[in-house]
Amino acid sequence: MEETSNYLLRLASSDFSYTNLIPLTLYAKDSGEYFMAKQWLLRKFEDDLGLYKGIETFFVYSKKYNDMIINHNTYEDTQEQEGVLYSFFGMGKEMDLQNWQIVLRDDKYYLIRAVQISPKEVNRELYVGAMINIEKWVQPLNAMKIGNDEKQKELLLMSDKGVSLLHTSLSADKVNEIVNKMNQHESKYISFSKSSNGTKYLLAGIPFRHVPMSLSVFIPENIVLHKLLYFQRLLFLIPIGLVLILAGYLLFVKQVMLRPMNALIKGMRSITRGDLAVRLDDNSTREYSFLIETFNNMAMQIQALKINVYEEMLKVQKAEFNHLQAQINPHFYLNSLNVIYSLSVVEKNDLVQKMTKHLVDYFRFITRSHRDTILLSEEMGHISNYLEIQKLRFPNKLQFQFSIPETYSQYEVFPLMIQPFVENAIIHGMEKGKESFQIEIGVRPSEEAPDCYEVLIVDNGKGFTAEKLQMFQAGQYAEGKGSDDKHLGIWNVHHRLRMKYGSQVKILFENGPEKGATIRLIIPNPSMSEDQGGNLDV
Repeated sequence: MEETSNYLLRLASSDFSYTNLIPLTLYAKDSGEYFMAKQWLLRKFEDDLGLYKGIETFFVYSKKYNDMIINHNTYEDTQEQEGVLYSFFGMGKEMDLQNWQIVLRDDKYYLIRAVQISPKEVNRELYVGAMINIEKWVQPLNAMKIGNDEKQKELLLMSDKGVSLLHTSLSADKVNEIVNKMNQHESKYISFSKSSNGTKYLLAGIPFRHVPMSLSVFIPENIVLHKLLYFQRLLFLIPIGLVLILAGYLLFVKQVMLRPMNALIKGMRSITRGDLAVRLDDNSTREYSFLIETFNNMAMQIQALKINVYEEMLKVQKAEFNHLQAQINPHFYLNSLNVIYSLSVVEKNDLVQKMTKHLVDYFRFITRSHRDTILLSEEMGHISNYLEIQKLRFPNKLQFQFSIPETYSQYEVFPLMIQPFVENAIIHGMEKGKESFQIEIGVRPSEEAPDCYEVLIVDNGKGFTAEKLQMFQAGQYAEGKGSDDKHLGIWNVHHRLRMKYGSQVKILFENGPEKGATIRLIIPNPSMSEDQGGNLDV
């Protein structure tokens, strides 16, 4: 129905169709143009009729000439079709041009769909449409066989007004009762008693979307339920059989696959948690036996490898710590000996004795302890010895001051962590002349990192050149130790701090507002370093 309606609308609106339809309203009925347009329509209807099953005929009706153009057929069929169509167009206001319409003629029902083509003008109306003979239309359904007795089923085609469009044994009241039941039920399957003998029928009905009618079929319930008992038993046994098969299959899968797989997963989780002593029992299939054996060998190898790697890393890091400290110590020794030499040249024996005492204190500390860390107060004692020696070298020119709160005095630091910066300040920052060179060393909480503290080395010397400042801020002092050893002390301090504290350590270089230089060592608080545990984890 929908496809036929679309066909008629396309035919009525296409430019090519206008070329062949409009002449039926413009030219005289006996003209050649009228005849050619009529022949074109008849050929097109003949071609298209085979594509639309159930359509009895297509037609064009010219109200101007009261001329009905329909497919060529037998004389009786043509007369019947023309009578139905003329009756339809004689309905006046009752004629529906928007939908399919049911038409009754000679106790037969027809479906007609008409579309107007030309505008409404006096005697110039033109229509194109299609017609269906309902009785012939349902013949394929009547030929369907349900059960062993063809007479057991019956078709019922009803209009939306409750009128039966086919011959039926039901009364008009029964038809209305069926229509009411179908309208009252959401389901279109209704149990229904057709006659007084109490025979039960299943009525299955469905309305048409594009036609104001519905189609129903009566099927005796005994046909539907004929083999229901057999299927009930079958449907009862099939789930039981499937459950038994599924239970056996699941038991087999659990025993053969899931249990060994779960054991393997538990072993892998134990390895992930660090338990390398885990071993799996081998009591499964050949494939899983191979996997379990491979897993056990892998766990043994990882355990042995981890121990070896851990011990090797401890040795390497211990050796590297000792090597780095050994690199810094001679650096300080040579500078101290140079000062002693200078004082001995000018024969200031009292100052030589004083400096020698400071050196003896320093050597006593070195020979007494080779610890990896010392207290910050001990490191400041070393710095004090070093600066006292430098004061002897530069009398009335060097001044120093410490500002170390008692809280930080007991913090543990690396030996010689601050000395390279103090030494570089004196060597590279002290200006020639009589102006006093001052160094201040202090400790305070870090403003940039709440969990860290800062060691500040501040002087009033020459400060950094732009090139040096850019290089130090970029961390290029840590790029290598090859031919340029001028910054070896800074590199060693940076490297040792990074080995213990990681990326939290920062060494910042700045110039003072007017002159001088400031060096800030940002180091995690002792509680943070304990949580980190260094970099010795394997």
